[in-house]
Amino acid sequence: MAVVHLNPQAAAKAPAHHGPHIWAVASGKGGVGKSFISSSLGLALSRQDKRVVLVDLDLGGANLHTCLGMANPKLTLSDFISSKKRHINEFIEPMHEAKLGLISGAGDGLEIANLKHFQKQKIIRNLSLIHADYVILDLGAGTSFNTLDFFIQAERGIISVVPDPTSIENTYRFLKCALTRRLRESPKQTRKLMAHVLSVRQDEDRKIRTLASFMKAMQQLHPEHGRLLQGELERQKLHLIVNQVLEPADAELGSSMAMACGKYFGQKLDYLGHLNHDRQIIAALRQHRPFLNAFPQSRAAIHLEHMAAALLDQDNRG
Repeated sequence: MAVVHLNPQAAAKAPAHHGPHIWAVASGKGGVGKSFISSSLGLALSRQDKRVVLVDLDLGGANLHTCLGMANPKLTLSDFISSKKRHINEFIEPMHEAKLGLISGAGDGLEIANLKHFQKQKIIRNLSLIHADYVILDLGAGTSFNTLDFFIQAERGIISVVPDPTSIENTYRFLKCALTRRLRESPKQTRKLMAHVLSVRQDEDRKIRTLASFMKAMQQLHPEHGRLLQGELERQKLHLIVNQVLEPADAELGSSMAMACGKYFGQKLDYLGHLNHDRQIIAALRQHRPFLNAFPQSRAAIHLEHMAAALLDQDNRG
């Protein structure tokens, strides 16, 4: 079977050797508009003349195709996992938008929600082979190892939160788990020193209570390895979107969380902006149309276009 391309002429050339830019959209809990944000950012990027492939990695609960106004896709992630010789690009479903495609998880069996290690690694290895300028991963909610491992593969991690105490708490938990998981990518000797620092501080009754204090201790006791760890954490840019804002004060949540992330995790969290609660989002779903197509002049659509443009500008500036 021939490889499916979004644009036959443009995709005749493989992407540059470094592969596509990979963004991941995640959340600490469900119901915070993660798939809506993923689909809208993908559509906005395609309108900026970028080839975009959305990958639905919300294992066991895939609905990205619905946000894009697509009926049940013909091929899914399960088909790719079970195939032995076919290229990942053969599983891209082209959209009405010329430069937008989808690798869907719709209709997958329950077994995909519990990927085996080799299946997860197969997906991770092949993400950089997708013929696109940008690959956007729509991840499942929460802190399962599968979700965290997909998240830390991305150059940019975009997290959706709503002004709700449970969502806020789960977002902090997600950030802590993702950053800690990323430290596991460190060399073996560095990991040994990490364990040593934790045990020494505990023996001295100076327990390390935050990631920021741990990183400070590593840099004091083992400067070279501390710098290595900091570099590992900074390889991924973190961004936050506050969704479903009802009150003006809700929009301030993003700035507060960005400050807290710096204090407790020692990492920069870029606040991209907020999206107001909008009933037109449900209306677009009922019309089986992508939100940006159905209501292009809405405040949420304009904000999403601006967010995509801001992230593109950051990529262009390096």
